[in-house]
Amino acid sequence: MQHLLDNMRFLCDETRMLSGLTVVYGTGRESESALYGRAQEVTLDNGRFLPCERPLQENSIFDLASLTKLFTSVTTMALVERGMLRLDERIGEIDARFAHLRDVTVFDTLCYRVCLQTPGRIDDAPSREEGLRRLLDVRVAPSPAVRIYSDINAMVIKYVIEAKTGLPFYGALCRYILAPAGMRETFAAVPEDEKQRCVCYNYEHRIAGERYVLRTDTPPGTPHDPKALLLSEGGHDLCGHAGLFSTRQDMARFAQALLQSELISRASLEEIATDRTLRRNADGTYRQPLGFLCFTRHPEQRLSEVPAYMGAHALGISGFTGNHLALDPELGCFEVFLGNRCHARVSHITPPEGVSLSHYGLDEKGAGLVPWPDGRRVPTSAKYVYLKDACLHEPIAQRMRDLGWLA
Repeated sequence: MQHLLDNMRFLCDETRMLSGLTVVYGTGRESESALYGRAQEVTLDNGRFLPCERPLQENSIFDLASLTKLFTSVTTMALVERGMLRLDERIGEIDARFAHLRDVTVFDTLCYRVCLQTPGRIDDAPSREEGLRRLLDVRVAPSPAVRIYSDINAMVIKYVIEAKTGLPFYGALCRYILAPAGMRETFAAVPEDEKQRCVCYNYEHRIAGERYVLRTDTPPGTPHDPKALLLSEGGHDLCGHAGLFSTRQDMARFAQALLQSELISRASLEEIATDRTLRRNADGTYRQPLGFLCFTRHPEQRLSEVPAYMGAHALGISGFTGNHLALDPELGCFEVFLGNRCHARVSHITPPEGVSLSHYGLDEKGAGLVPWPDGRRVPTSAKYVYLKDACLHEPIAQRMRDLGWLA
């Protein structure tokens, strides 16, 4: 445990890639957890950044970001098991608003066998109505050679679930996941009296070529994802790809309920975690390995969302805000990270052509203080993803071995 805590301190205090991090891991019946860092560390006042310390708590509420996709996938399989949906049904026949998806099946959408593209970026839409129009006008596009993972597939499946259940998407999640798993602190619209427990992802910094962007539109309790922020109406119309908020305790319940077959059968969980897309390209790169709205093991561990200690039939998925969930039905184990890599940090850097990341003061691990045009030096989390194996997955695996939870 001390090794894990030291690494959490390294990520939060030494490199400052995260403002705070909580982890939970275990089996279907046992778990252990740890937390380190802050829920909020600065606020903006008349253009000035001021310290605003607020420690992370055991019951802090995190923006799950893309971990929402796994809830979408599990709910879909729950409907299949109940005979309410077939995977070979066609999207455009289930919901006629998807006029260009009349020949696209639920199965192909779940496992990214089709690449879906909207006529214009949803998050650039001037209004919610225009964003929805672009989503409903989605159509099949050529599949990229490497990066085929997309938010759009999960966004479409949300409407399949609503059509088949007659419920709003969050209502379907409550019926098929949250209530059976005992998840009482997982929200689409965080209640006003609970927002003080929400982790703050505001003041995210990004560098896109010559553009320096500071976001100030995501106070605690609002989705960080721009598409979910536009479309979800404050959580009252939950999206299929992002927008859920939850606690560490609830996410442990979710993982354990999956391992104990309380939500869907072991066979359905294995269907979710079965690779459908991996292939090697002529140039030696690989197309991303994907199951149903989640990742499966990548041949190159550096690029894998599945920890090295888990098996060939495990699944993994990350959320941009700093989260990760991995689960192995065969080993009977799981791990969840809920972190914050966005608040008052440079989360993404796309340098101009010919410029390397070292230009921004990053060291070999990707840590550093990036000069900002207003004179501040801002910590960066741009390379956090590449430290998860050594800093988190490996010590968690060793701890579970020490506890006798892993062979």
